[in-house]
Amino acid sequence: MRKEIETRTVREVMTRHPVTVSPDMSIRELKALFETHDFNMFPVVDKQGVFRGIVTKLDLLRTFRPQLRRWIPDLRVLWAERVEGIMNRGAITAEPDDSIVVVVDTMLESRLRSLPVVDRRGDRLTLVGVVSRTDVLPCLMVEEGDESP
Repeated sequence: MRKEIETRTVREVMTRHPVTVSPDMSIRELKALFETHDFNMFPVVDKQGVFRGIVTKLDLLRTFRPQLRRWIPDLRVLWAERVEGIMNRGAITAEPDDSIVVVVDTMLESRLRSLPVVDRRGDRLTLVGVVSRTDVLPCLMVEEGDESP
């Protein structure tokens, strides 16, 4: 059996125009959005269209049980009323011209289910899509064949 990953780029498989949230969205609105969409994360984009980070279901859950994260509770998370108070600013991202192999490696190493896809122009990051495990599955090829050495 031969297993390979197709030579494709993120641009070819990513979801364009993903659902995003703003840093000033309320925690209540975020919860409703997670209930509406079965996503594990949302990219956070400001009013100028600049990618600022991600917010995950786990981040939302931590607002209800912050004491389980550390010995000293993170009061910022406990008192957070907006996405900006719980979002991850240092998110792992992919770029449109990255190969699917790179994305698979990143997902395996980081254990992330999806990655925001950003276009870098200087210091500015613009969200152009999201690539998920589901998006890369069709790029995985399994071929039956002669198993002799």
